[in-house]
Amino acid sequence: MRYLSFEAGGRAGLSAELFFVNRVRKDDGNSLVLADMDTTYFQCPCPAGVSRVAEAEALSMIAGDASGCTVFPADELARQSKPAVFELASRNPMVAVEKWFFNKRCTNERLAEATDGCAIHIPETFSLDDVFMRPNTMSAGSHGVGRLENTCITRRVEIAHEYVVDVNWTGADPVIYAREVRIKNGYDKYLQFLGRESKVARAVDEFVHAIRASIPLLVTGIFHIQLIENPAGEIYFVEYSKRISGTSIVNLFRGYNPFDAFAGVETPVFKGDFAKENVWYRYEDFIMNLSKVQR
Repeated sequence: MRYLSFEAGGRAGLSAELFFVNRVRKDDGNSLVLADMDTTYFQCPCPAGVSRVAEAEALSMIAGDASGCTVFPADELARQSKPAVFELASRNPMVAVEKWFFNKRCTNERLAEATDGCAIHIPETFSLDDVFMRPNTMSAGSHGVGRLENTCITRRVEIAHEYVVDVNWTGADPVIYAREVRIKNGYDKYLQFLGRESKVARAVDEFVHAIRASIPLLVTGIFHIQLIENPAGEIYFVEYSKRISGTSIVNLFRGYNPFDAFAGVETPVFKGDFAKENVWYRYEDFIMNLSKVQR
């Protein structure tokens, strides 16, 4: 199988590459094509089985004989904006998406209906996506007014804790990898793993099972969920994406590898004394310790 990953110049592309290099079945004949629009990116060297190409070249592969190709879910924008990538992904339920998955307002409304009564709450979402805003006080005429189009507006939730949860549901039951994070510049700067019996992991298990009952494609394959917890201890949904999270490579230390999941490999258990639960680490600690991973 040839896996194609788009928007590969960021952390998600790095995670995809490292997952591929560290998969259990290295002699399976599979390959990974990492595509990006940055001309410098695809000039960089790469390991065996991995190639870097211009995005246009990857799209040409799809336009040709794509029978042995599938999309690896490290990106989201390409499936939203490029019909050929969307169509290729649609052939594989593990990475297939529907157009409304990318509509945040619609997703919130559908999830609110599907998960009513769950421990994870959907923030109140306003039905309008084309809005005109103006200050409630201390304004005159057009001072401080503005218009937003194609917008998802939700009620603000005070943040006490933030979580990223990667989920592998390629087998009979979901396997949940939860972590609390401190985010800087849009990425995990610091993180700590949460156990499968933690409050967050149990809430996600309930949440995805509720979704499965009415929207099975949404929670089939590899996906991740972002959550926040308010000072009162209530957990709120922030965002869902049917792809790996950008820094998901940290979960390699817990046995998570999407390539193994797609190949039907039983979840391996990684040994060693690094990456304990409920201990804070830097993201960089995991990159530096990849050589210490043992099966």
